[in-house]
Amino acid sequence: MLGSSAAAAVKDDPVDEESDDARVTRLRLVRAMMWAALGLIMTFRLLAALEQGLAWAVVLVTMAPYPPLVALLAGRHRRQVRNGLLVALVVLYAVPFAVAGTQWEWLPWPLAVAVLCCFRGKVAWPLFGLILVATGVAGLWAGDDALTAIIRTLKTATNGLIVFGLYALAVMAARLDAARGDLARLELLRERRRLGGELGSVVGAHLRAVSERLAQAVDAEPDIARDRLHVAVGTARQALADIRATAAGYRASPPLPPPIESPKVARLMLAALIACQASLHSVISVVTYHRPWTLLLTVPLMGAAGAIQLLMKPSRKQMILLGLLLGVPAIPFGYLLWELVFLTCLWPFFLGLVLTRMRPPRSLVITGVTVALYISLLFYPPPASNLAGMAANLISMAILTWVSYGLIRLSNLVVLLHQAERDLAREALIQERTRVARDLHDLLSFSLSAVALKGELCERLLDVDPVRARAELAALPELVERARAELESVAHATVGLRLDQELATAHAVLEAAGIRVVTTVEPGPLPPEVDTAVAAALREAVTNVVRHSTARTCTITIVSLSHTVRLRVVNDGAAEAPPSAPQPGPGGSGLTGLAERTAGRLTAGSHMGGRFELVAEFTTDRHQHLPQPAGEIPG
Repeated sequence: MLGSSAAAAVKDDPVDEESDDARVTRLRLVRAMMWAALGLIMTFRLLAALEQGLAWAVVLVTMAPYPPLVALLAGRHRRQVRNGLLVALVVLYAVPFAVAGTQWEWLPWPLAVAVLCCFRGKVAWPLFGLILVATGVAGLWAGDDALTAIIRTLKTATNGLIVFGLYALAVMAARLDAARGDLARLELLRERRRLGGELGSVVGAHLRAVSERLAQAVDAEPDIARDRLHVAVGTARQALADIRATAAGYRASPPLPPPIESPKVARLMLAALIACQASLHSVISVVTYHRPWTLLLTVPLMGAAGAIQLLMKPSRKQMILLGLLLGVPAIPFGYLLWELVFLTCLWPFFLGLVLTRMRPPRSLVITGVTVALYISLLFYPPPASNLAGMAANLISMAILTWVSYGLIRLSNLVVLLHQAERDLAREALIQERTRVARDLHDLLSFSLSAVALKGELCERLLDVDPVRARAELAALPELVERARAELESVAHATVGLRLDQELATAHAVLEAAGIRVVTTVEPGPLPPEVDTAVAAALREAVTNVVRHSTARTCTITIVSLSHTVRLRVVNDGAAEAPPSAPQPGPGGSGLTGLAERTAGRLTAGSHMGGRFELVAEFTTDRHQHLPQPAGEIPG
C-alpha cells in the first residue's frame, strides 16, 4: 500500500476527510499510537518471561531497562541528559544477566530502539546493525544453535523497528504541524524575487528608456524634443500594454504540484517488518518441523503477499488478493501441510489494511473473524499451548496489527500535513500574484497613463506655448521616477500611497487630459491606513474618469464626518447607461475589489445629464466596518 503514491490512499481513506479540529485531535493522538505499541511489546515480553517460569522478582529485574527507554522517548532532551539515560539503559540491561544469567529470553531491543531514536541515521543504523550482529554472536556464545541465534536476532530487529517506525512518523507529523506555514513563507519570498526580476526586465526596461528620452528632450531643440517626446510617449504606452498583459498573466493560478509520495520511513519500516516476520517464522517452521523443502512453497507465498502489500495501488482489489493469498493456504490447506499455518504471521498486515481502508462495523467483523480463526489454530493440533503462551501469541498479533495500522495511518497523516503545507504555499503564491496584478493595475497603470498624457500635452504645447511645454516637460522625469519607485514597491510588497501626493497627481493627470478640476479638501490628518485607502480610491476614480469618459470637468471633494472620511468624485461626459464593469473576484482590481480590500463602502453610478458620481466612505475607527450598499453599481 505504501509503495505507490499516497494521494490515492488519502483520498479513499474514509476517516481522513475531516475538519481542522479533527486533524488537531488526531495529531495529539499520534504519539499515543507509539506508546500503545511500546506498551504491548512490554506486555508481550512480560508474558514470555512468565511462560518460561521465571520468578516475579527476576521478571521485574528483566524489565529494569524500560523506565529509561520511556524517558528517552518521552521528549527531546539536552545532550547530557540523553547520554545519561543511554548509560542508565545499558547498565540496567546488564543487571538481569547478573541475576538470572542467560536463562531468560534476553533480547536487546531496548538498546536497538534507543540508538535508532536518539542518533542520526549515519550513526544510528550502523549501531543498530552492530547490536543485531552482537545479539547473534552472543547467542552462539551462550549456547544457542545457529537457527536459534537467528531467531533471537530477528525478534530484536522486529521489536526495534516497530517502536522506531511509529516514533519517527510521530516526530515527523509533529514537526510538520509545528512548521505549518514555513513553506508558504519561503515560497512567497522566492516568488517575490522572481516577480521582481521579471517586472524589472519587462517594465523596468521601458521606464529606463522613457527616462533617457525625456532627459534628452529637456534641453533639446523643439524638433528634437518633439521626436524624443514622441518616442517616450510611445514607450510609455507600450509599457502600459505590457503591464496589463503581465497583470492578466499573474491572475492565472500556478500549476498543481505533483502528488506526494508516502514517507520513505513508513515504506521502509513496513517492508522491513514484513521481511523480518516472514524470515522469523520461516526459520521457526524449519526448527519445529525439520522440513526445509516446505520453504519452497511458503517463502514465495510470503513474498507475493509482501509485494501486494507494498507495491499495489490501495484498493479493494488489494485487500481481497491479500486476504485470499494469506487466508486460504493457512485454512484449510494448513491442516494438510502444517507449515502453511505460518502464513498467519502476515495476517496482522492484512488486518491493518482492513482497519485503515474500511469503516466499522465491516472492518470490525472481518477483524473478529480473522482473530477467531487464529485462536482456533492455537488449539490444533493438540495439546493446546498454555494460557500464557496463547496470550503472548494474541498480543504479538495485536502488536503487529496495531503497528501496520499505525504506519499506514501515520503515513497518511504525514501526507495530509505535507499537502496542507503545499496548499498553503500555493494559496500564498496565488494571493501574491493577485496582489502584484492588482497593484500593477492600480499603481503603475495610473502612473504610466499620467506620463503618457502629460507627454502628449507637452507635444501639443511645444508649438502653441513653448514656455509651458518646457515647464510640463521638466516635471515629467519626476513622474517617471515615481513610477520606477512604485515598480520596486510592487515587487517587494511595500506599496504605500499618500493622499496629498495623489491629489497633486490627479490634478496633473486630469489637466493633461484637458479636464478642468475643482477640488475641495477639508479633513485634517488621517490615520495612515485611512490615508492610503482614500488615496487608492482617488487614484482608481481618476483612472476611470480618464479612461472611460469624455469628461470636461471633474469635481473632487474630501470631507470628514463622524468617524468617517468621504471621497466624492463627479465628472461629466459619461454615457447615459454605461455598461457595468466586469465583477472582479475577491482581491481583484477596480472599485469592487478596492472596497473589499479596504473595508470601505463605495457606490458608483450614472446620473441625469451624463454625470457619473463615485462616493467612497472609510471609517477612522478601526473597530467599525462599513457595509456595502445593496444597489451598488461598479465603476
